[in-house]
Amino acid sequence: MTISEKVAYIQGLYDGLGLDGEKSGEARILSEVLDVLKEVGQQLDGVDASMDEFDAELDALSDTVADLEEAVFDDEEEDDGFDGFGDDELDEDFFEIPCPSCGEDLVVDDEALAAGVVDCPACGGKFALSFEDEADGSDDE
Repeated sequence: MTISEKVAYIQGLYDGLGLDGEKSGEARILSEVLDVLKEVGQQLDGVDASMDEFDAELDALSDTVADLEEAVFDDEEEDDGFDGFGDDELDEDFFEIPCPSCGEDLVVDDEALAAGVVDCPACGGKFALSFEDEADGSDDE
């Protein structure tokens, strides 16, 4: 039941009581309150209608933006290369690993691999590189 319908119901109850606003101060006050409630109900109905229109327009805009995003960014999702280097600069001497302390992705080159230790610039932590378990596929500890 909408606000306007509820106000109409209350108006019906008021009218059914047969109160005379000319003779009773309380009846006059109730009549004025009902008039205000009618106006509020009408304005809320207008706001609801406007919100429905805005919602429909927002849905249409959202669909349009989604289509534009797909058209513009679809090619970028297919690019699996590291964003810090151009395709010509990226070679097999670099690889990415997450820092075990902070989770930041780090680019490691063969010098760090040869040293066996990596310094994380994000958190300052140091950790050793070990690929023994990954190479043979076992977890012998």
